[in-house]
Amino acid sequence: MQPNKNNKTRILLGLEAADGGALKHVIYLANYLNKNLFDVTVILSPRSDNTYDILKSMTDIGVRLVFIPMIRNVNPLKDFISFVRIFSFLNKNTFDIVHAHSSKAGALFRVAAWFKKVPLTIYTPHCFYFQTKKGLGRTYYILIEKMLGKITDYIVVSELEKNYGLKYGIADGNKMLNINNAVKFNEYQHHDSCFVKKKFGLDENCIVVGSVGRLVEQKDWATYLYAAKRLLSSFPKVIFLIVGDGELYDGLKELTASLEIADNVRIMGYSANISEIYSIIDIYVSTSLWEGLPYVFLEAMWYKKPIIATQSGDVGNVIKDGLNGYLIPQKDHIHLSDKIQELILNKAMCVQFGEEGYKIVSRNFSFEEFIDKHEKLYLSHHQSSEI
Repeated sequence: MQPNKNNKTRILLGLEAADGGALKHVIYLANYLNKNLFDVTVILSPRSDNTYDILKSMTDIGVRLVFIPMIRNVNPLKDFISFVRIFSFLNKNTFDIVHAHSSKAGALFRVAAWFKKVPLTIYTPHCFYFQTKKGLGRTYYILIEKMLGKITDYIVVSELEKNYGLKYGIADGNKMLNINNAVKFNEYQHHDSCFVKKKFGLDENCIVVGSVGRLVEQKDWATYLYAAKRLLSSFPKVIFLIVGDGELYDGLKELTASLEIADNVRIMGYSANISEIYSIIDIYVSTSLWEGLPYVFLEAMWYKKPIIATQSGDVGNVIKDGLNGYLIPQKDHIHLSDKIQELILNKAMCVQFGEEGYKIVSRNFSFEEFIDKHEKLYLSHHQSSEI
């Protein structure tokens, strides 16, 4: 990287996952930060071929994109190799700010930035990893976050994440900054649902229950499918969608076959045009075991969909039980199928939930505020460091 002749703030955004909501978050920052003020580089771990079209939106506007292999699970040898590559990249380039995203990259990039003495280190957890653990596992990851918190200048979190961080002493309150996720909705299209259903080979009058997310353990797809099995005994024409990629794809195919519901469950894989999916969904469902503040909820609310979601993470800040959806216990397929049935039988309730959700997302999740708060955070340090 050339010397900073134009006096722009040089930012490195680091993320292990090359899919999901965390990637959307990083892409938003890379694409919409003021290009007259910021010079942005993004490091990702290469993932599925499907993501490259999404990443092209960054490179098309001059964002530097670098791939360094990282893995989600803990592997000391592979993690050390990833760290060496990240540190080597920092040694060859100069950055004013390193902003690490999610747990794995959060550890690797923050330690590398500390060794390199990068002026400002920021971390956005997208749900603290210890929130997913119990017992000794939780204690272990809390200790790691506490140690990393000492070499982190700011941790950007949702409101619930902030509460968790303060409760477990991850960092002082003045380090924990609340910036809500947001979606740039003018990029989303509306489609004729009958046309899209025909495109996917669905009956235009069928009821569609849908869920969007990575095919990983976190999303607890088994509960979703067992709820589908139970509901289909009474409503045999309902279609269940699973939209996303991941390591559980083959296993979910096998489970739908063993439950004898394959004709009613469509595992769609990655969708390049997610707005088409929302146009045909009647009821949105999430069975996640843990979450931060999911982008898919904001999207579903924008499309005025009633939502049924498990109680996890910051979900309760966007889904108000009985107002714009239902909150249910985790791993409870019976409760889930009952709530889906309630909404199938009450179209007026579906409309009411959808309208209320739209009001919530329109009022509380401003994309302009999301970008503005990040810019002010980046600039406040860069300008003060020049005084």
